[in-house]
Amino acid sequence: MSKSKVTKYETTSAFSGTPTTTHHHLLFGKGIRPLAEEDGLWIPLTDAEHDMSPKGTINQVHDNPAAEKLSKMLGQAIWERNYLIEKTQLPFDDLADEARQAFMRRYGRSFL
Repeated sequence: MSKSKVTKYETTSAFSGTPTTTHHHLLFGKGIRPLAEEDGLWIPLTDAEHDMSPKGTINQVHDNPAAEKLSKMLGQAIWERNYLIEKTQLPFDDLADEARQAFMRRYGRSFL
């Protein structure tokens, strides 16, 4: 498993602060999950917060449309930020557009 680029607290849930049992890839579906793993775009969660909530989908990420959309938006924002950090030699305006285009080349679409 790659190191998370989102948090340095990889054994503590990003939502509740409790010890974790799994991690959630911020970008998932249609073959992009392996890219998210490679890029460290994941957060630690408990099983219930991830996809096994006894209270239903409103209390978990998966099968919750709003949480899934926010997850993908965060994943893209983190990826673009990291891209910009690596490419700081260009003027910033050019970098923002370049980061968006590079994300779309890698993941096939924009979530923002």
